[in-house]
Amino acid sequence: MAVPALRGWREVSLTRIRPDGWLRSFLERQRDGLTGHLEVAGYPFNTRGWKEDAIPLGERGGSGWWPYEQYAYWVDGQLRCGLLLDDATLKRKAREQIDHVLTHPDADGYLGPDTLKTLRGERGSERWPHAVFFRAIMADYDERPSRRTLQKLIRHYLSDTATHETTRNVCNIEVMAWLYEKTGDRRMLNLARTAYRNFQKREPKNAATLNNMLSRALAREHGPRYMELFKLGAVLHRVTGNRRYLAASINAQRKLERDHVLIDGVPSATEHLRGIYSTAGHETCMITDYLWSLGHLLTATRDPKYADAMERICFNALPGAVTPDFRALQYFSGPNQVVAGPQTNHHPHGMASAHMSYRPNPATECCPGNVHRAMPAYIGRMWLDDGRGGVVAALYGPGRITAGRGLTITQETTYPFGERVSFLFSCRRPARFRFTFRVPGWCRNASATWNGKALRRQLRAGSFVTLDREFRDGDQLELNLPREVRSVRGPENGMGLLWGPLVLALSIRARRTVETGDARSNAEFPAWTMEPDAPWNYALVRPFPRTGVEIRPVTDRPWESEHAPIRLRVPACRVPGWRLVRKKKLVLKWKDKEWVREGRILFTPPLPGKECLCQNGRRVEFIELVPYGATRLRIAWFPVADRERLQRASCEP
Repeated sequence: MAVPALRGWREVSLTRIRPDGWLRSFLERQRDGLTGHLEVAGYPFNTRGWKEDAIPLGERGGSGWWPYEQYAYWVDGQLRCGLLLDDATLKRKAREQIDHVLTHPDADGYLGPDTLKTLRGERGSERWPHAVFFRAIMADYDERPSRRTLQKLIRHYLSDTATHETTRNVCNIEVMAWLYEKTGDRRMLNLARTAYRNFQKREPKNAATLNNMLSRALAREHGPRYMELFKLGAVLHRVTGNRRYLAASINAQRKLERDHVLIDGVPSATEHLRGIYSTAGHETCMITDYLWSLGHLLTATRDPKYADAMERICFNALPGAVTPDFRALQYFSGPNQVVAGPQTNHHPHGMASAHMSYRPNPATECCPGNVHRAMPAYIGRMWLDDGRGGVVAALYGPGRITAGRGLTITQETTYPFGERVSFLFSCRRPARFRFTFRVPGWCRNASATWNGKALRRQLRAGSFVTLDREFRDGDQLELNLPREVRSVRGPENGMGLLWGPLVLALSIRARRTVETGDARSNAEFPAWTMEPDAPWNYALVRPFPRTGVEIRPVTDRPWESEHAPIRLRVPACRVPGWRLVRKKKLVLKWKDKEWVREGRILFTPPLPGKECLCQNGRRVEFIELVPYGATRLRIAWFPVADRERLQRASCEP
């Protein structure tokens, strides 16, 4: 069968991409941390996973779809990390699961555990885990391409044993579209179209239907579910050309930016989308899933704003939600979090629980499984195929791609900490092809040189630039991306500071203790309690500095505050009335249920009101800000005080 024509750009094989510098160090910490040892996080990662026909649900008995979803996240992230590092151990562990599934089809072609074939009454999610697991098979195909694998996946979808038209089941469209791209088998295209059309009919109130995505209506959907669903229009547009599909995904993302996206780039969603406010946060699943969906929008539209959005997430929210050794993560994280312990979750879901603490398994197991996919999702979209034999440098960071025809292109850079990105071209013989690079939307004065001479091309902020020329061995394109400190308005009259793609935040010195009563942790992979051990209740004092950023040498540990390569001193003043929320007892209600939580309950407070800022004689001092991703406890949304008003104000604290 002929391979169909596709719209937009294409992903390249992960085997052609190799990260370097701090990006490689990040993946190596994943490998040595939870990505390579997630069994320590307990159920379901200490089971046989997809080699088990029915993973038991512990004391509740029976089995369900969610243990397979959570385990599949890990398999996919583990394999992608292994492919990018060319790590035999990670690849072997993931392929034990993949090979078992592929070599044990049912007579009708169905692939996977018996439970997921026969499960009913689970809100239509019994086939959603297949979409997650088959992503790992899609990645594995990069290194082990096999027509038999494609045929087995096609036969699975034609086995007609379940519907793919409800809730997240419809995400299997992503795999069907990929199969159509690889084989040209129109049965997969027709199945995907039918599933999407019937999803619109069966779930008209779902925020991710075409009509609802195209409307101006606020989305209040379950966050991770919406992140997976809103991209499907872009996925189908690539193989159908239906512009309404793409317009719906574009508008859905636009509404997320309008209503939910926080300063670190991720939509507010502590389970459900909740809007923008100073103590808002998000699941770690949201970090991965939003990155993944933005990647689909980037390839479908070729719009650089989606690359900018991916960098904001990857350089801020992602490293900020895990410990630098990748041995603990948060279930909920956010721009302002001044305490992280066993009873510090201030969000409505699981209030006064350990959801915001750093540990191998802080709550539900989806986040411990899904976090491994985030950085590989970014690195896998750094380089793209423009569909015309050219290479696109869509995202920046140290690394290289083997582009065929004896050509290797290397990004030599310390980005996002440095302002220069150098592309070095190595080829056996001169070759003519298209090379496309990005000018970020935040960069107003970009410049470039070609082999040391100024490149006479317009470098407009928020654009892609294409060079169509003959490349020779040793050619060098150097891109200079100067930046200044930018202030952005936040909720509740707050303010945040940005430097290029980096959010600047106050790193709060923490008093750390290890919780010994957590069964899903151990001495090597501890459960941390972190409480502030230094003043944190600062308001920024206007005017803000636009320059003065100190850039230090970048080590392989840039996401630790003491090694952060970017620092900025800013004027600030203490706000004594802005304090931790302390409770000994909390009465919680949900529907007709009521229960009490007692103990040492500590919450991050919202930004203070103007009455707390208007205090006479507040002393102006200087505090040091570092990249958001180098912080565990932090303030990224600040209250703001004007120097003149500060000097003449006189109201009670």
